[in-house]
Amino acid sequence: MSFRTQSEFLLEVEKGNIPGHSILRAFGERENVGTTSTGEDIWRGTATSVPTPDSAGEQMEIVSSDPNDIAGGTGVRSVLVTYLDASGNEQTTVVPTSGTAPVALTSSDVRFVQSMSTFEVGSNGVAEGDITIYKQGAATTIYSLIENGGNMALLPHRMVPSGKTLYIQGWHASVAQDKRNAVRLRSTDLDGVLYEGVFLFKDTTYLEKGSSGGLPVHVKVPAFSIVKVSSWASALGGEVACGWWGVLVDD
Repeated sequence: MSFRTQSEFLLEVEKGNIPGHSILRAFGERENVGTTSTGEDIWRGTATSVPTPDSAGEQMEIVSSDPNDIAGGTGVRSVLVTYLDASGNEQTTVVPTSGTAPVALTSSDVRFVQSMSTFEVGSNGVAEGDITIYKQGAATTIYSLIENGGNMALLPHRMVPSGKTLYIQGWHASVAQDKRNAVRLRSTDLDGVLYEGVFLFKDTTYLEKGSSGGLPVHVKVPAFSIVKVSSWASALGGEVACGWWGVLVDD
């Protein structure tokens, strides 16, 4: 099968017509970006850096800050969690919400939370509280969240699954306020070699009340590497949105 353009190739990948290939994309937002010297991860949580679970996997729980996010309630009744297990294999699970009472995931070996979104919802159509997923016994160690008024986690962190290589094809960022931000695409690898815990820069853009548009980038990211986007602000109060996309290829 031959392709005249990259768009034709990506379309066939999206259709599932190219064995061993799939699309991976992620996007997120952060309000009130601070001037933290080490940068601030783009997500809806309050921590400046999203924590990384233990590589051996952890037991996690989900809880809402509002009692209406519950079976039969007007908010979110259950969430779909996509995660990597301790071996780095992608898994999915549906977790019923129980309002302000924590609910444990059935798996106790969650290595990384890839995404979290509404699976079933009541008449309100969105979460009525902040729904967080966190390390059991450590409620402040939050790995992802669905913010009140939303229906999915706005967090561009992803770990490349075991047995796969990610080829990032592009990314974008935007800033809503007159606050200059250096927005940087990062991952824990260099030239295809894993560097656990070291988030190395892959591309950067300076923005002040504007959008970068789609930025082409060609980066090879190995299995178990984490991809994320962070921002360094010149002044308090900026609002940053971002996203990236690429192709996962079986090794």
